[in-house]
Amino acid sequence: MGGEEGGMHDVVVAGGGPAGLSAARTAGEAGARVLLLERESAFGIPTRTSGGSFIADLAALGVDPDLYNPITEVRFLGPTTEAVVRFERPVVCVLDVRALYQRLAERAAAAGVELRLRTTVTGARAEAGGVVVEARGAGGPTTVRCRHAVDATGTAAVLAAAVGMHPPYERRAVGAELDLAAPHCPPGTCWLIVGERLAPHGYAWVFPYRPGRVRLGVGVMRPDSDTDPRRLLDAVLALPALAGALRDAQPVEQHAGLIPVAPLRTPIVGGGVVCAGDSASHASSLVGEGIRYALGAGEAAGRAVGEAVRSGDPAPLRRFERTWHARHRRDFAVAWRVNRALTGFVDARWDAAVEAIGSTPPWFVTASLRTDFRPRHILRLGLTHPRLAARYVRAARA
Repeated sequence: MGGEEGGMHDVVVAGGGPAGLSAARTAGEAGARVLLLERESAFGIPTRTSGGSFIADLAALGVDPDLYNPITEVRFLGPTTEAVVRFERPVVCVLDVRALYQRLAERAAAAGVELRLRTTVTGARAEAGGVVVEARGAGGPTTVRCRHAVDATGTAAVLAAAVGMHPPYERRAVGAELDLAAPHCPPGTCWLIVGERLAPHGYAWVFPYRPGRVRLGVGVMRPDSDTDPRRLLDAVLALPALAGALRDAQPVEQHAGLIPVAPLRTPIVGGGVVCAGDSASHASSLVGEGIRYALGAGEAAGRAVGEAVRSGDPAPLRRFERTWHARHRRDFAVAWRVNRALTGFVDARWDAAVEAIGSTPPWFVTASLRTDFRPRHILRLGLTHPRLAARYVRAARA
């Protein structure tokens, strides 16, 4: 079975993650006829991201507070060192990723989007007046015609590759994660763990996303390391520093994920396709954090596509691309340079870095993790911690 669907959609969105669902919703709210194709049998299952994020950014994006767990303490564990950063009020958080994705799907459906599960997008080609999207569903291969397509297929960037927009990613972070029932883990504390033994060319984490539930994971860089991160999970579980928090913890689920490690891609509009989220490297190379960027890029891309459909003019798509790059290019470029420097760290340098974090003001740690490298932050740090400021500047230029 299969074949070509009748009629033409205004927009086809490939991928039902945060970028795709957000793009579909805002395009639907703009009046476009939208079809979203998701390869899995449910939104948010399996979970492919740790869910670490920042409360102010999520609030600005309209994410409901019941979908994230506020964090008041971040513990950094080096090979032989430890640093603790505490916040007077929570600024970082961990999302309940599965619940978020399904909430996003509900909002897209309310905007009139047609949601189709178990349909894998396999390619696309540009044609006069639009795009032909190729997919495979339960009935076999099919094609769907549309005026514009949104590539939210993650690191695979299926549509972008199909229309010749850009090549596959050369560097990616590969993560393996356990979802644990952990009755003794303090919900307001998370851990970031570095070192050659536990996370070569990467880092490990322990993130509580609601009371009694914790994500424990390890991420490594490809091709910097060929280590299978799944083999490192038991070593993280056995860390003495985590013994109290993970006492009586039991696995509920295991999953894996990918995230691009690359500068912002250009172009992200071409051949009738608009890229958003990981397909456009809308993620911070510093800590592999991208969900808030995916939400924001998806919303902006959907609005631009909706406006282009309504006006018959592709100018809003080019404006989306220019605006996104102007806003994020500098910070993402710094994050990329710092990431390249960190992947060469040996244990002695990791210990020194963790010691430096211990003497850094919490507001600057937060800004750095948030990939917010505005010059005023360095100037402010320089007034009270001039040596630290110089150290961070050297790292950013590495």
